[in-house]
Amino acid sequence: MKKCLMMMAVCFAAGISCGDVWQDLATYTYGKGTAAGDAEQLLQKTPVDQHGAIEDSLIAVVSAKDATQDGKAIACRMLQQIGTEKCIPAVASLLKDEVLSDYARLVLERIKSPTADAAMLSALESAPDKAKVGIMGSLGVRRNANAVEVVAKLVAHSDPAVAGVALAALGKIGGAPAASILGKLKPAACLESVYTDALLDCGRSLTGAPAVALYEQVLAGKSTQRICALSGLLAVDEKLAIEKMVGFLTGDDDQMLGGVLTLVCEAPSAALTKAMTGALPTLPDGKKVGLLIALGARGDKEALSSICGCLASTNEAVQKATLAALGKLGDASTVKLLLETGGSATDVLTKMSGPGVDDTLIQALSDNKLKKAAIQALVSRSCVSAVPALMKLVTDEDAAVRKAAWTGLGSLASEADIAAMAKAAFSIKDEKEMSEAVGMARRVCAQATDKAACFDAIAAYYESTTDIGKAAIITLASSAGTPHALDIVKKTLGSANQELAGSALRSLAAWSNADAADTLLEMAKTATKGKESILALRGYINIAGLDNSGLKPEQRCAMLKTADPLATRPEEKRLIIGALRTVRHADAFAMMSAYMDDPALREEAEQSAVEMISNFRKDKTLAAEVKKLTDKLPDSKKADIVDKKKQPRKNAK
Repeated sequence: MKKCLMMMAVCFAAGISCGDVWQDLATYTYGKGTAAGDAEQLLQKTPVDQHGAIEDSLIAVVSAKDATQDGKAIACRMLQQIGTEKCIPAVASLLKDEVLSDYARLVLERIKSPTADAAMLSALESAPDKAKVGIMGSLGVRRNANAVEVVAKLVAHSDPAVAGVALAALGKIGGAPAASILGKLKPAACLESVYTDALLDCGRSLTGAPAVALYEQVLAGKSTQRICALSGLLAVDEKLAIEKMVGFLTGDDDQMLGGVLTLVCEAPSAALTKAMTGALPTLPDGKKVGLLIALGARGDKEALSSICGCLASTNEAVQKATLAALGKLGDASTVKLLLETGGSATDVLTKMSGPGVDDTLIQALSDNKLKKAAIQALVSRSCVSAVPALMKLVTDEDAAVRKAAWTGLGSLASEADIAAMAKAAFSIKDEKEMSEAVGMARRVCAQATDKAACFDAIAAYYESTTDIGKAAIITLASSAGTPHALDIVKKTLGSANQELAGSALRSLAAWSNADAADTLLEMAKTATKGKESILALRGYINIAGLDNSGLKPEQRCAMLKTADPLATRPEEKRLIIGALRTVRHADAFAMMSAYMDDPALREEAEQSAVEMISNFRKDKTLAAEVKKLTDKLPDSKKADIVDKKKQPRKNAK
């Protein structure tokens, strides 16, 4: 009475009529009515401790002689979720039904009870073939040892589908009885693959000699599953498995060769590593390459010494495979050997991880034979801790080492090292070498945060250095852009050394801010040499075009207006047109419009006008100018105008 009241409460909560749901399920046909959904909904809303009443109702549906096939199938599906031992008799009655057998066995397969096994065994022999297939599958899943003899009889069944499932079930059940039977069978050729799988499955359930016998039986054939047998054998008889692996490795069975190499990559075994490295020297080059790659992937450092021995090979493929393996296994102990190898070994050193690699490379800088290779490797590894050691090498007696050291400093040093680099560079007597050294210092300065401090450290040697050194300092001045840098450049403009004066003008023309503008304008107006005047004017225009020059839009526009009459050639006019694109000023729009009227400049002016309009189309203070310039564009160019604010950012993901 209590269960009934509980069920009624649940049905009420679910909006289902308790009195009708099971009766409706018993008469249910797929596609007609809601009984299946109502029953499932009721089950889901019923607390677990009240499932007993629902199970009773489902048993009643399954047992009812007049219940529909669909209703019984739905009831079995629900019993798969909540069925207990008490539903076994009712469900077992469906095992011999060709349609409902699968629904029934899936219920029994999930119930942990010997009664469920007994029910399936009892039905197996007299069930129709279609039902036999499913029942044996469930017995295999449950690994029911009591089913071995009954299932074994069906291996000889005339229907290959039944015989095949019987074989598979024996393999899944496993154990010594199943192994004994499987080992003696001679299945039809069409079942060979299934039989092999069964031997392997059964072997996995065993240890010792019984498992070995099954795996050897598979290995004696030609199946593609032999590698699985070899893997299984490795787990139960490591010594025998390794012997066979070496045999396959040195033999001519290509299929098994690939499988052996796969096992070398994956199978954990110290003895396997020892056996494979022992076989390595005797293998032909083709197989040696494969084993080297596998040993590298294996990751066992015990193989390191044997792998290193292959570096002496004259075969290019073997050398590459050796280096690839060392790239994965190598450590500080292999650094020297790789440095001695040279060539592509640097790539290996670049990728090599582990403690002590950088320190070992730095130590190698004291070895005359290894210095250059070690520098290259340290640079490739971005090893900034090598900087002090590289600084010592800039005075090495070998010019090639000195050059490599300076190149390394150019990549690894920081602005904190500039003073030491400058001192060393400007003490070099050979002008070409000094120029290259200062060039490396300049490279570091270019990446520095405090460019002014870097320039000052180098400029301290301006008065005492040669003209080549002065030229290098002057070249750096433009990126520093400091008053001190400008002062040095302006003084050098009047140098009697024309090459040095030319360097000063070129530096001034590349100035990074507006400080050089007045000097450039004066030279553009007064220079006696045409080339100097043009270079100065170009530098002046360049500064006006800089967005980060510190100049206001009206100042930039005024500079470009000043430059316009001085620009007597189309080349400089085009520079002005390019600079106008980012100048936020009404007069800049007027200048662009005027350039569009010049046939010689129209094409460049129209393209720059498109960019100018795109840059400022949202600026309300320039709305009239934007419209006027837009109207002047030909229709073909108007289509190129874009809203810069809506453009996706570069590298946006």
